[in-house]
Amino acid sequence: MPVYKDEYKNGWKVRLSYVDKFGKRHYHTKRGFSRRGDAKDYEESYHRSIERDELVDGFPFNRLAESYLEWYKKRHKPSSVKSVKNYLNNHHVPFFGSIDIHEITAQDIIDFHDHMFSKTNRNGEPLKKGYIQDIHTSLSSVLNHGVKFHGLKINAASIAGNIEDDEIKNWDYWTLEEFKTFYDSLEHIRDRAHFRLLFYAGLRNGEQRALTWNDINFSREYVSVNKTNYNGIVGTPKTKSSIRVVYIPHHVVEILEEYQEWYKQNQPYKDNYVVFGSFNSSYGETTIDNWKNNLIDRVDGLKRIKLHEFRHSHASDCINRLHMDRETLAKRLGHSSSITIEKYYGHLYPGTEKGAIQGL
Repeated sequence: MPVYKDEYKNGWKVRLSYVDKFGKRHYHTKRGFSRRGDAKDYEESYHRSIERDELVDGFPFNRLAESYLEWYKKRHKPSSVKSVKNYLNNHHVPFFGSIDIHEITAQDIIDFHDHMFSKTNRNGEPLKKGYIQDIHTSLSSVLNHGVKFHGLKINAASIAGNIEDDEIKNWDYWTLEEFKTFYDSLEHIRDRAHFRLLFYAGLRNGEQRALTWNDINFSREYVSVNKTNYNGIVGTPKTKSSIRVVYIPHHVVEILEEYQEWYKQNQPYKDNYVVFGSFNSSYGETTIDNWKNNLIDRVDGLKRIKLHEFRHSHASDCINRLHMDRETLAKRLGHSSSITIEKYYGHLYPGTEKGAIQGL
């Protein structure tokens, strides 16, 4: 029976479910009825409205999700839009469906957290807490959109709060010796230039793929990072702090000069053409990842790392071998604060500090 006594609001409530014409089950709750008869009338009216393919009142979550996504697309980069679409389509909408946003409570958010804890990734492993945190943050943004533009009184996700992430961040990286082992297996000048720059500059993959020849200052030995490539679309970098000058070692400059000569002899060249690609089209990230995996397979005993982990490898080398301080490393990697460095690399610093005081 869908009509119940509501102990929370000292009245009656309706909780019902139905299957739409696509075979999908939906749930709906309505509170605040002072009499059981009123709740029963609402139930019957709601079922009639379903048959007419309309809602009696309220604003369903799936409509709010659509409104939020359209608003978000106009204000954020494609990479961010892709993440939000993933959160909405794979997590938010499947759980909340067409529930009236005005009926979502803090307890519903807690239930959503429990639901996320029960899910697994494609490898059958539990979802990382940091990932669930990001999903909650996105959900809170969706509900906040409802507060601003659709008459929602409270943001239940904000009231419930996010989960605590007590997991240790794990990622792989290569030491300088491991990179040299990998590098020694490279034959093509393009591969040597690409991966040497990636390891010794610590650029994001999209930043390196967007580089043009006029971004490289050979005489002063630095690269200018002022754009990024995401899925073939070149745009502004991730943040304002990402726009920066990154100095590179002389041996990296030398290999880039050698690669430039090969480039000029083997394909059309202009200063505004991409460094790693042809004309204005850079190699795709999947293509470069395949290069990397095929090259790793040639080297016995060399652990496989992700393309992004070349950046981690650079950061680790700067800390462990060069003893670079947090603020300098943050600026080099394009972070606005050393807090990010502490979050991801702080565990690498204690040994550095211990070594630094040996002369005291």
